Amino acid sequence: MLRPLSFRLPSVVVLILIVAVGLTGCGSKEEAPGPLEMDQVEFERWEIALVEMRIEKNEDFARPDGSPLAEADLPGFEGLNYYFPKPELRFKTPLVAAAGADTAYLTKRRGETVPYLRRGRVAFSFGGDVHRLDVFGPVGNEGEDYLWLPFFDSTNGKETYPMGRYLDVTVDDEGLVDLDFNYAYNPLCDYNADRYNCTLPPDGNKLPFAVEAGEKSFHGEH
Repeated sequence: MLRPLSFRLPSVVVLILIVAVGLTGCGSKEEAPGPLEMDQVEFERWEIALVEMRIEKNEDFARPDGSPLAEADLPGFEGLNYYFPKPELRFKTPLVAAAGADTAYLTKRRGETVPYLRRGRVAFSFGGDVHRLDVFGPVGNEGEDYLWLPFFDSTNGKETYPMGRYLDVTVDDEGLVDLDFNYAYNPLCDYNADRYNCTLPPDGNKLPFAVEAGEKSFHGEH
């Protein structure tokens, strides 16, 4: 009668297999959720908040005291240019924190560079692909809650500001970011290039699709 073959794996191989299985079971894979699903009540609440934000921003820009607009643009100002709300461009995704302090030097419009801390990365699924964007914070304020996400997309130079747009980012108690491109806004350079010198998004934060949500270019044709 034939006996089944028996053998022992080397201890190093066993250890490697245990570690690999452990990593697989611990959620080491980066999450990349698709568009956030909202019921009718949540959708209406979201849309009202977005419209109210736009109204308030228009009112702030219309005030001569503190407006970023050039003086020549104030008399005829009727409001900023926006896309219609796009709920499919809102995502709830975790912020994967950077392993350590990582200083990135981003380029400003006039050529000089400025340091920022790379605080982590967000990932989301859209159009059948996974997209990843780096999130930054100011240097010297590591404990501050302010997080900032500059990005490029294929609308730049057509319907939106050629040098990219921004998103402000907050993290909730569960470590999730409400990544809502409907809140994308222009650098101040778009309103007054003589007065402002804005920071450009890094090359790695370029999305390969048209983000048709948020603010359009102020001086463009719409």
